[in-house]
Amino acid sequence: MHLFINKYLTPYKWTIALGALFLTAANFFLVWIPVLIRQTMDRVEKLNAEQSEVLSLFDTLFNSVQGSILATNALYLVAAVFGYGFFLFLTRQTLIVASRKVEYDLRNDVLHALFSLPSVFYAKFTEGEVYVRATEDINKVREYFGPVIMYSINTITRAGFVIAMMYIVSRDLMVWALLPLPSLSLFAYWITGYIHKHSIIIQEQYSKLADQAKETFTSIRLVKAYNKGESEQRKFDALNEEYKEKKLRLDLIESLFHPGLNFLIGISLIIVIWMGGQMVIAEELSIGNIAEFLIYVAYLIWPVAALGYTTNRFQKSIASWQRIKVLFEAYHDLEQDEGLDTDDVKGNIEFRDVQFNYPDATVPILEHLNIKIKAGTKVAIVGRTGSGKSTLVQLLPRLFEPTNGEVFLDGIPLRNYSKRSLRDSLGFVPQDHFLFSDTIEENIGFGINGATTQDVEWAAEKAQVLDNILDFDKKFQTILGEKGITLSGGQKQRTAIARALIKKPKILILDDSLSAVDTKTEDAILKSLRNDETKVTVIIISHRISTIKDADYIYYIEDGKVKEAGTHEELLSQKGSYKSMYDKQLIEQELQTI
Repeated sequence: MHLFINKYLTPYKWTIALGALFLTAANFFLVWIPVLIRQTMDRVEKLNAEQSEVLSLFDTLFNSVQGSILATNALYLVAAVFGYGFFLFLTRQTLIVASRKVEYDLRNDVLHALFSLPSVFYAKFTEGEVYVRATEDINKVREYFGPVIMYSINTITRAGFVIAMMYIVSRDLMVWALLPLPSLSLFAYWITGYIHKHSIIIQEQYSKLADQAKETFTSIRLVKAYNKGESEQRKFDALNEEYKEKKLRLDLIESLFHPGLNFLIGISLIIVIWMGGQMVIAEELSIGNIAEFLIYVAYLIWPVAALGYTTNRFQKSIASWQRIKVLFEAYHDLEQDEGLDTDDVKGNIEFRDVQFNYPDATVPILEHLNIKIKAGTKVAIVGRTGSGKSTLVQLLPRLFEPTNGEVFLDGIPLRNYSKRSLRDSLGFVPQDHFLFSDTIEENIGFGINGATTQDVEWAAEKAQVLDNILDFDKKFQTILGEKGITLSGGQKQRTAIARALIKKPKILILDDSLSAVDTKTEDAILKSLRNDETKVTVIIISHRISTIKDADYIYYIEDGKVKEAGTHEELLSQKGSYKSMYDKQLIEQELQTI
């Protein structure tokens, strides 16, 4: 955690030091409260023994030596209690506030790292794993700076003051009083560790329960259409039952915590009373000393119990930091983003002997792949599922980097260009297009900064979705549901295309982005792209021959290599894999018309 301490602790080191000083001062005032109580009890007891006349309550309080002693000690007690409370307030306003600032800094850095991480990282880790690192792990790390540091300082300072005062009063009684406390700390360590471990299990089970409910509600139309309500209910009931059993098991353990803690505390108090009573009888101690010791033991209970608690939390903080550190140690693809601008690029693309492997994969997705695309042309890439088509186009915005080989743009290696500039020049509609739970205007305008209404309408028209949007009551201000549930499949795809077109890109990538669009609308979109005055370079990935037959050039990919290449007519004449795919689709179309 050296790097972590240096980066996040250093800006607040003096705040933490001041908090430690405040907590030390608070405990200093705290230990004088039992002393004042003991002095009051002993002096009043002594005066009562010497005083033969029985005084009224009024005289005792206001017209007697006892009253003067009580009043003086009461003022001292008020001052001690106020001092303790005041410095404890300052402690929380320094240590806890500092921990929240560390959490703020760390959360910002983690979010920046997540935005900067390459796609290879997300191919290795699931969305759930990344989410846990960005939320739960940050909270656990914050506990290191908040509760862990505060409780550690409190334990050390309070124990130091209390043990010193106990030693001054009676060394023997101090030993007896402290004897059960280590077992108290071990008990707290064991049970808090158990609770934490099973809390994680329960949280995971709850996530499964929530995921099941979310999935059912998202697909509620499908569930109803197939009369699967009872089946989905049974799945939910099974997960809910498992969650209940695990939660009840944890509740049982938690219910044992306080009784067990009070039992060990009671043993310590009994020892103090028993041994202290014998010392009082032997006139080695006073009654006030016994009361003083009992309060000191009470003071030590939480710090000692917190020792086990903080040890657990410290271990969890270390583990969470190790998980977060992976984000920072991974390659940040937007850091030190220097390179050429793409303002003057024409759009000539070449894949030269490109090879790509996913992390931990033994078989390459792309192998010795060579493709040339002329600027302003429409090129199609086809092939069976898993042939590497989508991976290929993700190399262009440098979401992935080739394992071997090189990708060129206008004869210059792609890695020589600034990633920001490169991505600004590309319009990318991925296979898994995503729409935000926001207005249609915001979803389309997401493509550029400061998009105007005119820009949004122009892009919608180019994507052949303008008429559909205008049919909505709120038009462009229509709020889309989760993942764009308000729109049909074809409308979602065209909205995603509009989001890419609003950038007026020099290179447009459509990764199976017309599969849910009817052929008439598809032709209209492609025609608008052909008539585009900017002569955008268009790369289309599709399983549908009708989508790509008019392309200037077609590449058929198989096992990560170019197997066939040419125009539609040329590929048909070769009577290879492309011809087989074409014939199969013709048969399917004929069967649909029967």
